[in-house]
Amino acid sequence: MVCFNNYQDAPANLAYIETVISMVDTFPTSPKFRAVFPLDTAPTFLIIILAIEGFIAFLLILGSLRMLTNIHKPAAAFNRSKSVVSFGFCVAILLWFVVFVVGAGEWFLAWQSPIGRGAIETSYNISIIAFLGLIFVNQRDEETG
Repeated sequence: MVCFNNYQDAPANLAYIETVISMVDTFPTSPKFRAVFPLDTAPTFLIIILAIEGFIAFLLILGSLRMLTNIHKPAAAFNRSKSVVSFGFCVAILLWFVVFVVGAGEWFLAWQSPIGRGAIETSYNISIIAFLGLIFVNQRDEETG
């Protein structure tokens, strides 16, 4: 859903990326040397983000289907089928926590921006959900008698 939404509303996401990487609305005393110019690079960032979000969606859907096809097989086979979903959650954590919360939030100081603050909170929430999903999926299933 995140990938679909960001693709459908690409102009708003592009404007957000431009605001964050240019650091135009951070505090006046903030270190502006971190800003990225020219803003012509913003579409490239958006394309990369959308591609990674699409990859995450692909991994989670494929991994979920693999788990569903192995749901009635022995526990060892079902446990092995979790690897793709686990990888998808790891990529999600890297994108939404490392790239958005740490990169945009701290490096580009998006938390100082009225526009950026909400997106950082959303990214943090998504990364927590992905982390909890990773923990849940990686619980070992045992054979039942």
